[in-house]
Amino acid sequence: MLKFQETAKHVTGAGFNSACSDAMIARRYTLQRKLGNGSFGSVYLVSDRKAKQGEELKVLKKISVGDLKPNETVEANLEAQLLSRLDHPAIVKFYASFVERDSFCIITEYCEGGDLDFKIQEYKESGKTFTQRQVIDWFIQLLLGVNYMHERRILHRDLKAKNIFLKNNLLKIGDFGVSCLLIGSCDLATTFTGTPYYMSPEALKHQGYNTKSDIWSLGCVLYEMCCMNHAFTGHNLLSVVLKIVEGDTPSLPDTYPSKLNAVLSSMLNKNPSLRPAAAEILKIPFIDEQLKNVQYKFTNMIVKNKALNWQKGAAPILDAVQRKVHLQTLQELSEVQKMTPRERMRLRKLNAADEKAKKLKQLAEEKYQENIKRMQEFRSRNFQQLNVNVLHVNHFSVFHTLYFTLKSQSCFKTNNLKVHQNLDCLNEPHIPEDPEIAEEYYNDEFESCSEGSDEEGDAEASQTVSKTNHQVYVIFGKMIDIEAMVMYLESVLNNSSSGSETVTGVAPGVPQGFRALNSTMAETRLKRMRESAIAKLGAEVFEAVYSYLKQAKQQDTSEEEIKRCLEKLVSRASDCFEVDQLLYFEEQL
Repeated sequence: MLKFQETAKHVTGAGFNSACSDAMIARRYTLQRKLGNGSFGSVYLVSDRKAKQGEELKVLKKISVGDLKPNETVEANLEAQLLSRLDHPAIVKFYASFVERDSFCIITEYCEGGDLDFKIQEYKESGKTFTQRQVIDWFIQLLLGVNYMHERRILHRDLKAKNIFLKNNLLKIGDFGVSCLLIGSCDLATTFTGTPYYMSPEALKHQGYNTKSDIWSLGCVLYEMCCMNHAFTGHNLLSVVLKIVEGDTPSLPDTYPSKLNAVLSSMLNKNPSLRPAAAEILKIPFIDEQLKNVQYKFTNMIVKNKALNWQKGAAPILDAVQRKVHLQTLQELSEVQKMTPRERMRLRKLNAADEKAKKLKQLAEEKYQENIKRMQEFRSRNFQQLNVNVLHVNHFSVFHTLYFTLKSQSCFKTNNLKVHQNLDCLNEPHIPEDPEIAEEYYNDEFESCSEGSDEEGDAEASQTVSKTNHQVYVIFGKMIDIEAMVMYLESVLNNSSSGSETVTGVAPGVPQGFRALNSTMAETRLKRMRESAIAKLGAEVFEAVYSYLKQAKQQDTSEEEIKRCLEKLVSRASDCFEVDQLLYFEEQL
């Protein structure tokens, strides 16, 4: 429905009503900027002050519903609560909905990559195409999302490239709440919702909408990802509808596997009863193999990213910890600064003695382990030749022998250390005996250990740790969707799917509140469609095209005649498609 791509004219949220123009919306959401306009309303980027770290950015969809009474939005809010329970990595998270003055507001997950339609147009303009691996991976993700919805008896009704969004190169289905939630089960549900390029034959023929209609739309999206064009095209609405209802089923280029083309053909079967359900497509051997490939790819991605991110995240933390230890050392030195020269000298000697004892202890331990190892090697080499008395030698005597051997070696090493230390001491500057001169001597040595530097360093280390923790959180946050996708892939591969039951979108009745909401929504969409057509053609050309097409429909003018006359008004007859669609919807209303 909406293209999450900011343009120059969408930089500010000037169009927001007075209730939402303040800094805080619903006492929780701060307006950041306007992202764009859609058929039903406007889209804004907001910051949620109650969200977890790294999840603050969300999308606010503001839909003008006119002057409705509170009870008229109860049904919409109830269905919104149901949609908020959907939790799948291939579905845009639906957080909340509320009424703000004359607007119905929906809060959803923010996808920084924009929508798939924009991505396709971007690639198309630069002469590029998606790789086969990328297309299959994205198709698998969408198929899993559609299957998840259908298992929970939820229809999308308006699945198309503009309603599919990218986040960390993963596709997410969005905006299914708008058509299903705001249009409800009214008579317009099969005609007013949906884009003609993606609408199924049964929807166009007013035969109802069910899960198989979503499968048709998904097939159209698959074709578009492969060929960078719509599966069914035409210069006006009627020609597109005729191709969908009566035309041949399109096929993929030869560069794609024939098995994938067979899957597409089954999804675009004009008979909905012969069209496979999402759960059935997942069980096709070719798709099952691709599921395993995607699972393997994502699992490896998780392992590699975690290892790499731990290394990147640990380095600054380790550095900060070392600086913290260094600061503690400086603080201890500042305490030493307060001592008298004799106390400092004594402390220095004690530290030197402790260090020496530590080294001797370490050396003794190394020698002990070395002797044990040599003894074991000696026994293993000469086991067959040893005397019985040797095999039963007293362990106590061996221990004492080793102990005195190590002691003598340690003493020898200690003597050497003392000699070296005495030589080193000769090179050290002489410590003055006079107390005042000694104070000066030590003041020069410890003058850098001030309390101010301790506090500054401590604050810097704390800031580094905090910053690093935030970076690590963001890095791992990106892997959440991939980990969730792997878990869902495992459940599908383990045949935990609940089956392929077809869900129909026909409901027994529509509450009065929904009728009022639907009527307002319909008017809003028609207004948006008219504004879009005027912006594309210009006011004068729009009026000329609108008047001609309206008259041509009444007089039942032929397609060739209409095309020829339109080309006199505009450079391309296909530019009038939106006007043709506007007239069609006005007739339906």
